[in-house]
Amino acid sequence: MSLPNKRKYIIDLKEAESAPVGMKAQRLAKLMSQEPFLFTVPPGLVVLPGFDIRQHADELSSAIESFGKGPFAVRSCGLGEDAVNESMAGRYHTELFVSSKAIMDAIASVRASYGLDADSNAVIIQQMINPDYAGVLFTQSPENDGLSSCEYGPGTAEAVVSGKVEPIHVDYGRWTGNLYPARKENNDMLSSVFLVGLIIETMIGKPQDIEWAYDKKKGILYILQSRDITSQICDPSIANEQINAANIALGIKGSKKGTPVFQNTAVREVVSNPTRLTRSYIERIYSLSGSLGKALDLIGLPYPAISTPYVLSIFGQLYENNWVKQKIFGLRPRLLWANRRLKKKLIKAPDHYLAWLEKSIADFPSYPASGHQSDLSPINCAQRVIMAFNTFFENVYPTAYAAKFLAQLSGEITTQASVTSQMLCDLSKLYHTGDIQMFLKTWGLRSANDYELSEPRFCEAPDAAMDYAKNFSDFPWHKTEDGHGFTHLSEIAKDRAVQWLYPLRCDILELEERLHLESGMIFSLDLSTIEALASGQLEPDVIYGVCETNLNAEVQWTTLDLGDSISLENIECLRKSFKREKGLRGKMVSSRTPFKGKALHLEKLTDHQPIESNTILIAKYLEPEIVGLFPKTSGCIVDMGGTLSHAAIVARELGYPVLVLAGCNSTILDNDFIEVTADGTITIRRDFQNDPSGKGKKNTGQPLVEASSSGAPPFLPKDTAAATERQGLGKNP
Repeated sequence: MSLPNKRKYIIDLKEAESAPVGMKAQRLAKLMSQEPFLFTVPPGLVVLPGFDIRQHADELSSAIESFGKGPFAVRSCGLGEDAVNESMAGRYHTELFVSSKAIMDAIASVRASYGLDADSNAVIIQQMINPDYAGVLFTQSPENDGLSSCEYGPGTAEAVVSGKVEPIHVDYGRWTGNLYPARKENNDMLSSVFLVGLIIETMIGKPQDIEWAYDKKKGILYILQSRDITSQICDPSIANEQINAANIALGIKGSKKGTPVFQNTAVREVVSNPTRLTRSYIERIYSLSGSLGKALDLIGLPYPAISTPYVLSIFGQLYENNWVKQKIFGLRPRLLWANRRLKKKLIKAPDHYLAWLEKSIADFPSYPASGHQSDLSPINCAQRVIMAFNTFFENVYPTAYAAKFLAQLSGEITTQASVTSQMLCDLSKLYHTGDIQMFLKTWGLRSANDYELSEPRFCEAPDAAMDYAKNFSDFPWHKTEDGHGFTHLSEIAKDRAVQWLYPLRCDILELEERLHLESGMIFSLDLSTIEALASGQLEPDVIYGVCETNLNAEVQWTTLDLGDSISLENIECLRKSFKREKGLRGKMVSSRTPFKGKALHLEKLTDHQPIESNTILIAKYLEPEIVGLFPKTSGCIVDMGGTLSHAAIVARELGYPVLVLAGCNSTILDNDFIEVTADGTITIRRDFQNDPSGKGKKNTGQPLVEASSSGAPPFLPKDTAAATERQGLGKNP
């Protein structure tokens, strides 16, 4: 209900969008002005800065009388509250279920929480919603950019945001709309919350932290607050890669839920665990604008005009795009007809194509003049590397690729020894004779991982050849006869192409030297970065920083395992999986950084007690009242509290680690030495002399707290589950 006449210090909440008040009221006013039918904002008033309870009591009473009957919710609306970089979540006071008679006192309590700034901050009064359920929605999860996260419980959201209950936690797929875990209870409500969250995010233009309430009988979803999300746990390198992969998957027409979009089984045969530079050039090989397209042109096979990559890098591994693969090699009439026609020609006149292949292989271009030149600048070196790569993509590998296609189409059945089998014979001979010089004459430019550019060739590392030969000690090492036919020529073409990579690798290493990079760092660059350096778009002095950023991303990606097949659901449900250590494990709800120190219980902390910087705070609840202690301590462990609670939000803004571990408040003792790893694994050392139980060494059998007088804190024994159940620990996350 709008106010019947204008007042100086009180306005309708709808009018607050451009008023001199905090973002909380302005955002609610914006939602009310664009309010769709899917949600509603409870009507309200805003008590403006400068309001004096004694002088303007009549104005407030008149406004409340016109506004409606109580009860009311009286909320803070500080000028700095809900800001872009700092939420101030839970810092100021809120009063719920306030009667008309108690409005003055409630306003006074809220304004008192502002401290010295009481006169410059506003207060919101809204009609109180008495919901069946209420909670918090982060339209973009703090832990995963592919999910929206929701925590809720029965009644108002106060207990959820104050960290005093263990909330119900659900996630939604931002790209599929799936609910994780799937649940039948309150499904309609949760679907509405998710949909409304995305609508509000679109309206505001940024991911939102939304407090909501739901009246099940009326079927009404109320929005109580919406603010920008200020901090994330997810590593940016993971988030960026995740979004890129999702965008490609979303661009595929006709893809079904749960259907694999990417596959890496075939690509893995080419190169395993490739570096970034190797991945980027393999992508070019399999590109329709690169070697693959030119190979198809050479043998006259058609291919579609699509820009979506066929082979791409996802979290450090190479995958085929199943949709693109189907488009290129699937059962298209035009392709089937071309294949059939070419196959007939191969059967009718194989010598013509064999002669063409032999000539093409013989005409492989020589590697551009290289070698160490002291006067070359980093840009000149980069230009030489890019020139060599382009020659490889355009004039070397297409022939090898075309030879492979012809061998497959010919249907040739041969028992001839291949180039590969000859190499295996020679490796076996090397193992038994130790004649490394003879082996290197033939195979010195090859390696155990031919397509990996960071892998030294056998001529660079003869000892590696000797070690590799051990794998083929049982292989017969007789001399094989020279082969012929399409299969043989395909192997020859591949061998020549792979050998061509050796001088290219030498030029890459020279570029690394010119850039003053540490050994191996050059392979953390991708091809586009070297192209940018060669064209002058990047200065040489920034390359070291690019390498460090890329290497950090690679480290983060090693914690992920997507498997051989990836669906859109796999991408959005991506979670960081840490290597599990022995011991008890809780849930990190803020910064995933390790911490250690001595335990100190919150209830035993006095007002003027000095706190050492290595103190670990132990508390029952993750409540807003403890956030003032975060900067003074090294970490916090609590019995209960949600990832979306106010204190967890502030902890993430501060980069402060918080672990939720049920039972910790009653089991961990003051002065216990605590060590928590980044994945939430906790180990504890207790000094017998400080054990108030008086059990001393009789307690050594207990698995959570193991006494120790010196040395590093021991890990817990293997039978953690049964032991922790006895102690009442770890029953939450």
